[in-house]
Amino acid sequence: MKTPDIDAAVRGLARADHEITDAAWSELSANITSEPHQRVVNLAGRRRSVRPRLIVAVACALVVAGTVAARLIDQPAQDQPQALSFTERGDKLIVRVVDPNADPKRYNAEFKKMGLDITVKSVPVSPPFVGTMVSFSSGSQREMDQLHRLLPGEKCNGTLNASDPGCQDGLEIPKNYDGSTEIQFGRKAKPGEMYRHSSSSATDKGEVLAGLVIDNKTVAQVLPLIEARGVQVEGYLVGSGPNYDSKDSVPDDWYVHGSGTRHPGKVSLWVGPDPAK
Repeated sequence: MKTPDIDAAVRGLARADHEITDAAWSELSANITSEPHQRVVNLAGRRRSVRPRLIVAVACALVVAGTVAARLIDQPAQDQPQALSFTERGDKLIVRVVDPNADPKRYNAEFKKMGLDITVKSVPVSPPFVGTMVSFSSGSQREMDQLHRLLPGEKCNGTLNASDPGCQDGLEIPKNYDGSTEIQFGRKAKPGEMYRHSSSSATDKGEVLAGLVIDNKTVAQVLPLIEARGVQVEGYLVGSGPNYDSKDSVPDDWYVHGSGTRHPGKVSLWVGPDPAK
């Protein structure tokens, strides 16, 4: 079954975006006076082990897009919408998320119904990864080699493109896949909860400081920009990774070398007495 063209058009009209753009934030940040600012914050005594790494998202999307010569299978009754969709393409199955807010038990039940030993675990993630399958793991390299990540726009209906929510990342597996796999699915973190996955920088697209240029600026220059976003600096990290020392405060004339986010609405800053080379 193919997704009708009108469905893609309606989804596009329904995706109203009321968020402030990164460009608007950047313009606001440029107008903030960079006055000396003394900061004392608490890192909860935690030493930094590694800088958050960008975890490649392995599957996401809202609706499955049928492909040419592909067949949608396991269609549910109208009163019981499915959480996942499975599309046959030759000897492969393309899996996409229909309901990103579903209880993981529903995903697991639908994988089991398809005869697949695949379980889904819901984990807290930073905003760009909410509603996506952020990682997967299997018991052997042989099993991992059978799992193929589909990029946005790959193997989708010809009427859809990479910007359509029904044509985002997907996961392609053999129809006779006999491996055991766990998929981590990103959900919104609760207040105070630590992210399991986040971007490599708090200034990356979709993160709390998206669009800000803070590297090689002084702490005194950066703090007003961060506070204008309603974001809290939860600590400073000094040294070369992975052996960073955590500090509650640092001199205002030290330089910011990078940023990371581990909790909702908070960031950590990597700093040093000199600009980064």
